Amino acid sequence: MLRARIGGLKRFDPYRVPVFLGTVWGLAFVILMVDTNLSEPNFFDQSDYVMTFYVAGHLVTSGQASNLYPTLNQSSFAHSPFDRAAHLLLPKLPEQSTAVFMYTPLVAWIFAPLSKVSPHISLLVWQTISILGLVLSAVFLSRAGKVKASDLLFLSALFFPIIATLWAGQVSLVIGLLPLSAGYLLFTRGRRFLAGLVWSFLSLKPQLVFVPAFLIFALAFARRFECCAGFVVGVAALIILNMTLVPMAVTLSWLHSLQLGETFFSKGDYKIRDYLITSLPANILLALPAGLRAAVKWPLYGAAATLWITAAWYCRKLIDSNAHKFSKMSLILIVAVILLPIASPYLLYYDLCILLVAGTILFGNGWPASLSAPLKRIGLIGWAGISIYMVVFMTLQAHSAQPFLLHAILIGLFVKLIGIIDGAFA
Repeated sequence: MLRARIGGLKRFDPYRVPVFLGTVWGLAFVILMVDTNLSEPNFFDQSDYVMTFYVAGHLVTSGQASNLYPTLNQSSFAHSPFDRAAHLLLPKLPEQSTAVFMYTPLVAWIFAPLSKVSPHISLLVWQTISILGLVLSAVFLSRAGKVKASDLLFLSALFFPIIATLWAGQVSLVIGLLPLSAGYLLFTRGRRFLAGLVWSFLSLKPQLVFVPAFLIFALAFARRFECCAGFVVGVAALIILNMTLVPMAVTLSWLHSLQLGETFFSKGDYKIRDYLITSLPANILLALPAGLRAAVKWPLYGAAATLWITAAWYCRKLIDSNAHKFSKMSLILIVAVILLPIASPYLLYYDLCILLVAGTILFGNGWPASLSAPLKRIGLIGWAGISIYMVVFMTLQAHSAQPFLLHAILIGLFVKLIGIIDGAFA
């Protein structure tokens, strides 16, 4: 009888431990986030959301859209119309803080409705929208793979770029992770044109558009253009919408601000927290003397572009292989996402939240036995390394070498992944 009782007990599943920890930590974090917003209204004045998106939305609703970007005769973001407007709107913003808005003007129009309430309430609403975006992403990824949506949602709390994105009020969950996950699900269902159409929304955050562009290039090299057509149609629709809503003068000012963006690295006029930058080309430029950056920038970007194109060409033979078509695209998507911080010209730690897609695919249970263990190992090392990096830069003194340790891990994982693909599908 004792044996029967013991046999009737459920075996302990170690997988439930991180799910439980993620549940406890995720709920505690949400409570802390809400409490901080309501009890300390000015605490988030220097957050990305309040300094950037809230101010941009306010300028649109108050008829000051012309102040979104530096004027054509300005050569710096400091004391630009947007920076001055931010300090007027947020009196407790430190004088040395420079507010910058470099997103497409259409993004400012998106945030206009949220600027009609106080900054901390607006941030809380956006954080709620971001959590909903995360929930939907978990649902889409669960339907595309073999994982429970609830487990994925709570495990995401242990992936610290998700936490950093929510806390700062960044947009990477809503216009990054969400369209990437939705497009991936559509692709697995054979709806390639719609997948490309959905992926076009990532162009609202240009540093993330390299991921769908990589997929589209790889497919185009294999003479498959459905995704490309959907992506082009989506981008064209966004351009038309921007031209309809946004005065041409504002759009021209935005293009000028993109040129000024080189002051981040080439001239050093605008200081950003180095530890938040997780782009290898950007970190290399920041490590060089300011006088050398302008000369090195374009050769460095050229090398990064060559890496993107070479990797996409390499993935073409994976598309032409005999592997299951969904497995092939899953691996190519992992390659694209891991390659992003290695070869993108500009990327922040928040943007790494889209690597949740890669982690979900790597931990999936649908891989052949020969691939399952090494792919899960890549996912575990990447998940732990990226999350520990946040703990390091939050607790230790900032050092310019810190981002390169993260890049070393990601480059190692990228090389290992290519080796696995080459060995399995050569």
